[in-house]
Amino acid sequence: MKRHLFTAARLSLVVVGITFIAFLVDWRSTLLIPAGEPGVDGVVSPTATELRVTDFTPEDQDRVRITTGDGRAAVVPSAWVRPGLLRVFRDADWGWLVIGFGLVGCIYPLQTTRWWILMRCRGIPATWVRTLRLVMVGAFCNFFLPGTEGGDVVKAWGAAKGSGRRLDAVMSVIFDRVTGLAGLVLLAAAAGLFAAETGIARDIGRWSGWLAVAALSAVVVGFTAIHRGWLRIPPSIDRLGRGVPTRILDAAHAYGSHPAAVASATSISVIVQVLLASAAGCCGWAIGIHHDLPAVLVAMPIIFIAAAIPLTWQGAGVMEVVGIGLLAGVGLASVNQIVAMLLLYRCLELAWGLTGSILMLRGDIEIHPQTLEDNVRDPLKKDSIDP
Repeated sequence: MKRHLFTAARLSLVVVGITFIAFLVDWRSTLLIPAGEPGVDGVVSPTATELRVTDFTPEDQDRVRITTGDGRAAVVPSAWVRPGLLRVFRDADWGWLVIGFGLVGCIYPLQTTRWWILMRCRGIPATWVRTLRLVMVGAFCNFFLPGTEGGDVVKAWGAAKGSGRRLDAVMSVIFDRVTGLAGLVLLAAAAGLFAAETGIARDIGRWSGWLAVAALSAVVVGFTAIHRGWLRIPPSIDRLGRGVPTRILDAAHAYGSHPAAVASATSISVIVQVLLASAAGCCGWAIGIHHDLPAVLVAMPIIFIAAAIPLTWQGAGVMEVVGIGLLAGVGLASVNQIVAMLLLYRCLELAWGLTGSILMLRGDIEIHPQTLEDNVRDPLKKDSIDP
């Protein structure tokens, strides 16, 4: 019963998020004339004026010729025009989208290498090719479970099945996600601290950077405490979690014995997040946003972290609200452009994820299919963690 209520609550959040975005965007193009500027008829208004626009065409780099809903025509600054959502998609530059598509495609070999390193350092036999197949299947499954971690469930199943070390395999997926989040934090810190004089970084760069540094410091201290045995799980909490908290601490202690592997995985994560943020930026530049790359590298990690909360499908509604708060601004990007940018970004990921659907239909996605017969012969084989 509780599970059904939780599912209903999540579906309700998806509906609320999508409905909110549907009402937030402008479906028709508008002209926003700032206060004190001459309008279409040359009259200066003391307040901002908004008019419906039926058509507009570029006149030069900074000005466009518009036709209002009542048939008046004029040449106005391009920053005054707010294209409707469908017009934003129609005018998208396919060249930028192709570049973004290529950048997204580069992340899957990197994610595969990151996870493969974390498995190999723990002595879990896995070939790189089979790991890549499971990563692609997980990418496809991300589009059918809440948040952006749905594919991790599938990856954990594929890595654990037939491994003979189910707990180690599952923990490798968890620590793969941890290093991914660490890459997000490092990117946000670097972009926020070193790009704080460009675009939105003037507003959010400094505090986001220092918050990221504080979070990273807390993680390092916690990891060190776990590795040195300073942290213990109270027996009452451990019994409540059926021993899971202690197992997680044991796994963290085990990975602490492989600092080079953890550092390599985290470094790969930073590169992955730079590529993803850049791909999202390409989607934005394709539809005319005016943010530069440093500003995108500051904002996108925060948007990605918001999407990681497993409440709505692909962070629907959550990403848009955060993105609008960080990136929307006069002369930089409209609400419609931010919503369109994030939708196009999801489309790029889905396009690559469809490759995973083909692999899933073919079956045999387990990383350790060769050990299935051995496990049948030895059903008493237990999970192990080698600290």
